Amino acid sequence: MHRVFRVALIVAALVVVAGCGPSKPFDGPTVDAFKGRVVHNGQPVTFPAGTEVSLSLFHEKGQRFGIPLTADGSFTIGWMPIGKYSVMFNRAPKEAKGPPTMYNVPDGLTIEAGKMEYTIELGKNWKP
Repeated sequence: MHRVFRVALIVAALVVVAGCGPSKPFDGPTVDAFKGRVVHNGQPVTFPAGTEVSLSLFHEKGQRFGIPLTADGSFTIGWMPIGKYSVMFNRAPKEAKGPPTMYNVPDGLTIEAGKMEYTIELGKNWKP
């Protein structure tokens, strides 16, 4: 199961990276790059080294994008479509046992033209 999650995470990252060239597979306005971090109750979230965590973003027009998170809860992304997103937090199971942890981020994310940095609040019900 751990290997399946790792492959899915790599594929999701490749989908995002594949859009970094001159041709973008989205018909609409986009941003070229942005960065950010996840927080819980306004405080930075960190993860143990080697923990595989990511965000799945679902654009209001139906496209899905994957964002890998670093151990310090930050991320850097190439192009993305402007608009509203539903966000799902994903964490690989500890010691590759059991299913991955998935959590719906209550406030989602809105990517705006000209905005280069984002903070994603995981919400009060998120469990570290």
